[in-house]
Amino acid sequence: MAWVTWRQHRHQLLIGLALIVALALAALVTGLPMQTAYEREALSSCLPPAARSGCDIIVRHFQSEYGGRVDVAGYLILLPALVGMFIGAPLLARELEHGTHRFAWTQSLTRRRWLLSKTLLLALAVTLGAVILSAIVMWWRHPFDGLEGRMSPGGFEIQGVVVPAYALFALSLGVLAGAALRRSLAAMSLTLAVFVAVRLAVAELLRPRYRSPEHETMAGLVPGAHARDWVLSNSLVDAVGRHITSAREDLAILHAQQARIDPQEYLLSLGWRRALSFQPADRFWTFQLIEAGIFVALAAALLAVTVWFVRRSPS
Repeated sequence: MAWVTWRQHRHQLLIGLALIVALALAALVTGLPMQTAYEREALSSCLPPAARSGCDIIVRHFQSEYGGRVDVAGYLILLPALVGMFIGAPLLARELEHGTHRFAWTQSLTRRRWLLSKTLLLALAVTLGAVILSAIVMWWRHPFDGLEGRMSPGGFEIQGVVVPAYALFALSLGVLAGAALRRSLAAMSLTLAVFVAVRLAVAELLRPRYRSPEHETMAGLVPGAHARDWVLSNSLVDAVGRHITSAREDLAILHAQQARIDPQEYLLSLGWRRALSFQPADRFWTFQLIEAGIFVALAAALLAVTVWFVRRSPS
């Protein structure tokens, strides 16, 4: 089965390998200047709780110079979806479209063993590629992870153990979509739609609740001490803890400006404070393992459904 799987999917696997090599070269070319600038400016000495003078200017300059590259790297979040669309979805859909499943399913191998052998071999290759990609991104993002943390969605979802978990989920989803729809294009479209929907649901509904968030009320209006944490909410409250609406805040700032008073000092004089709800940066690996476990479990469940579906479908 290994040779058959390679023959049938060698183009997708070779394209994936080429993509990883290209991304590694791009990371090397763009990452070395970032690493050099990070060390040259001694930005590690600006990380909380350090109070080195001039850090605000240095950090802002570094972020303005290299932040665009980090924004572009955020599109790597789409790569696991491509696994499901171009490797998972055609696995069964192409066989069913061309009728070659009749030949494959009448050989000495059972349908179940045929499906599991091909899927698990591809899953092994996909996992290996995703682990390499995750390692590349973790090295490349190191300077920004040090400054901004890894808990925010932009950094959390493209590194660590969740990357191979996303890829396995996308692969299993694509295989099931291909078995159900029997058309490659339809299966690819459904895979993308469901993958995005599940990812958004987990990110918005489950991830913030993996552990109870921490809460803090502080006098300052700029929560610099939590730059590396994942801030879930950041709002003004009055002296008794009631939420200050944006309109009320804008009105107070306008009043301070008209009176030529520093807006921050004026808001503090009113007893207003900044209320934060956040997930601490040191929960990164805990959240990574929880989310990876969720998507691996979903992948296993989808594969089990696919096996059940194929065994009961007519030849």
